[in-house]
Amino acid sequence: MTEPQAEKQVPILAALAQATRLQILDRVSDAGPEGLVAGEIARSLRCPASTLSFHLKELSRTGVLEARPEGRFIHYSLRRPALQALAGYIADLAGSTRPARGRKAGQARTSRRRKSTDASQLTIFGD
Repeated sequence: MTEPQAEKQVPILAALAQATRLQILDRVSDAGPEGLVAGEIARSLRCPASTLSFHLKELSRTGVLEARPEGRFIHYSLRRPALQALAGYIADLAGSTRPARGRKAGQARTSRRRKSTDASQLTIFGD
């Protein structure tokens, strides 16, 4: 994974590192492509509107949820490509049986650590 691709995954991972947000994604996923309105999500989770609004904003900001205004309601649905990219990255880290992009089956992952140019920086690896 390139550095820009990795940087794109960081906010998604951060947004998913919260139990209520994972429950939101579960409910929205169950609803299918039409999604759910915020009120339905709030009722199913017994979550206050202000708290839910914050979580929905974070998930939408990262591109995991799509917010579609329809009349006076906003429908939330999953943006599957963002989750599929993350799933592919995690599968690659876990040593999935499918070859990752740019690698042949059985080819090992190589580490690309950047050397520090600041001699005053201490590391435990002796770089």
